[in-house]
Amino acid sequence: TGTNMTMTIMAAAKEVVSVGENPEMMALCKAISSGSLRGARGNSGVILSQLLRGFTKGISDKNELTVEILTDAFEKGVETAYKAVMKPKEGTILTVARGGAEKARELCDEGITDMEQFLKQCIEHAEYVLSQTPEMLPVLKQAGVVDSGGQGLIQVFKGAFDAYMGKEVDYSSIKPVSTGNAANMVSSSYTAQAEMEIKFGYCTEFIILLSKTFNIKHELDFKAYLESIGDSIVVVADD
Repeated sequence: TGTNMTMTIMAAAKEVVSVGENPEMMALCKAISSGSLRGARGNSGVILSQLLRGFTKGISDKNELTVEILTDAFEKGVETAYKAVMKPKEGTILTVARGGAEKARELCDEGITDMEQFLKQCIEHAEYVLSQTPEMLPVLKQAGVVDSGGQGLIQVFKGAFDAYMGKEVDYSSIKPVSTGNAANMVSSSYTAQAEMEIKFGYCTEFIILLSKTFNIKHELDFKAYLESIGDSIVVVADD
């Protein structure tokens, strides 16, 4: 999951770099949205790309971001991601994203204007929601872990906050994560439970570029066919 989400974020970053320095907001948002979708890997990466897609739609026509604008954008991101997943499941990255957006709305309605405090409290609440994911999905509770996609999203939030605060990362200090016995035990426990619940244990992705409007009947037939051979379908449009 971490690898998939990292590759998704890096695809967006690469697209942003290609538009040059000091781009207009519209160009920046288009690069983030398009880059993350086309570079998305796995379910978590695709959902992350949809969170970014909705979020960037909410800020693309703005020159300056405020608490109110960010709140609307957070909600748009969550709405877009939930719509993309045909069978949304709580206790996942979607739940963590929604928790952060709900906290943003609460703070906005209370009249908070301090951006630093606003972002801090949103992330703290999202972390709390993440800690509750084992209570929503039995497979997580049995393995003794939180949802990995939700955990990845928290890291994205924290990275964005660090960038806002002007923090620079010393990449030379980052070392590969060790996969010791404890990690293997958790992985084995999760896999054993997953094998009992998940019939289709692999992920296949399609990106279809069309030069003409897709026939709605064919689209519905295609979705129905996919649902018959898989249990986690995400349908998105890059517009």
